[in-house]
Amino acid sequence: MKKLFYLVSAVVVLFTSCGKKDATTLGASSDEAVKVKVEKASMQEIDQIYDYTTTVDAAVKNYIISAGGTRIEKIWVEVGDRVTKGQKVVTMENTSLSTARTQLDNLKNEYSRTEALYNSGGISKQQLDQMKVQYDVAKRNIENLESNITLTSPITGVVTMRNFDNGDVSGSQPILQVMQITPVKLKFNINESFYSKVKLGMNVSAKVEVFGEEEFKGKISLIAPTIDASTRTFMVEAQFVNQNQKLRPGMFGRVELNLGKANKVIVSDKAIIKQNGTDNRYVFVEKDGKVEYRLVELGRRLGDRYELISGVNDGENVVISGQSRLLDGKKVTVVK
Repeated sequence: MKKLFYLVSAVVVLFTSCGKKDATTLGASSDEAVKVKVEKASMQEIDQIYDYTTTVDAAVKNYIISAGGTRIEKIWVEVGDRVTKGQKVVTMENTSLSTARTQLDNLKNEYSRTEALYNSGGISKQQLDQMKVQYDVAKRNIENLESNITLTSPITGVVTMRNFDNGDVSGSQPILQVMQITPVKLKFNINESFYSKVKLGMNVSAKVEVFGEEEFKGKISLIAPTIDASTRTFMVEAQFVNQNQKLRPGMFGRVELNLGKANKVIVSDKAIIKQNGTDNRYVFVEKDGKVEYRLVELGRRLGDRYELISGVNDGENVVISGQSRLLDGKKVTVVK
């Protein structure tokens, strides 16, 4: 029995000593320095190029409306037709115009008789003037009716909308819409911090999804005089000649604007890590054999490097290899 007791005791001691050895070994492993490669972040002068989303818009939009609200006799154009300034696009019914012309002819004859009476001394100057006023009003009415019978395009452009057919009564609704698409304009909003840097005439470039990487050139033509208090941005409008008319109103695109040069911290793209489940980006900065976790704000990508808005200072060592085993405060050994 004693022999059995001594045997069991020996086994317990053996397992206990093995357990202590394993714990010691694990502890040493957790404190082991991780081998990493680092690269210094450097301050460089680079172009401050920013891009903004935008939608192509026509330089001018015009609605063709008849103030008389009469029946449409004939629409001379279709959607997609190109029209020139002054071109006839719609003819309205002229019933009112015929009646007005008859009335004008009667007033013209009456005015001639009144003028003859005045010259012979039969009536006063006041009576002559009253008749002339009636005649002038009737003439202006004719001119107004004529302008609302034959509707013309006020611009050279493209018909982009037709709301009625021949024989319809348009009322006060637009019959057609004409857009000028040579040139076109692109509007976008810029952060207020750049207000003093944006100038009229500055060059901009644009790309639209339809044409992939094809680039279009334009110039800033308008800068809003106020800042939007809710977004802290201001509106800018750029004009594009669009001679080939590839850019069409409604197209989605991006505008690129160069706001000069500035000194920015640049790091390798190998240093940037995306935090799982978020849009955050971070790096590990090495100092005195340990690493520090830093959230960073990215600027533009420059080939295989990134411009940093914040998070890392000039001259600091950022880890570019071995990050998968790192935590904040972890000991590291820098290797080449």
